[in-house]
Amino acid sequence: MDPCREARLRFNPSRASKAQELLSKLVKVEDDYGVVERVGGLDVSYFKDGSLGLGVLVILKYPELAAVKCFYAVKRVCIPYIPGLLAFREMEVLTPLLSRALADERVDILVVDGHGIAHPRKAGIASHIGLAFNKPSIGAAKRILAGREELVGGRRLIVYRGEIVGGVIEAEGQKIYVSPGHRISVETALKLVATMMKKGERMPEPTRLADSISRKLRDTVKTEKIGECRVLQ
Repeated sequence: MDPCREARLRFNPSRASKAQELLSKLVKVEDDYGVVERVGGLDVSYFKDGSLGLGVLVILKYPELAAVKCFYAVKRVCIPYIPGLLAFREMEVLTPLLSRALADERVDILVVDGHGIAHPRKAGIASHIGLAFNKPSIGAAKRILAGREELVGGRRLIVYRGEIVGGVIEAEGQKIYVSPGHRISVETALKLVATMMKKGERMPEPTRLADSISRKLRDTVKTEKIGECRVLQ
């Protein structure tokens, strides 16, 4: 019996796209947070057959970027990957993970491996998470999804439908596409991510560390589970 059959039958890409359009109206692209002392990095990796997703949240002191806590969740993933609808797939893993972790731990800003408002419907996974948990959030992705790069005032920004929705940070000869998720402005998102870069690394430290840990955990955790993980630098 296919454990995902019912979920796949219920999922409708057209309705999901319309839901994102509605969510985008709730996103706040302005600074709405206090003192930043802890940042969380989020990443999801997948097992070879694609049936299970492994999400990791690493919490770091800021601005030191020293990891202090780590949580993970392994959950069955039933929604297929569809460009622009990644949130509906990865939220299956990240929702129980964040529900567990944020009940006990302080996190001031979440940095997500994905997009915020630099998205076809201005509601990427960083926006979904920010809205779902009412947390300031930032998307930091390896590839552009919506809009184009333009030089504006000497800076390389992402412009979509005539609006600045993010910016580009170059590290180790490659580009990171940064955009606000929720409760953060474009300017602040870029400034914060720039302070989270470590020399010799392409990605900001919160998501780089979450990605590294998730890949290591796949070798040891084989079933659905939620728990804490070792902090690895």
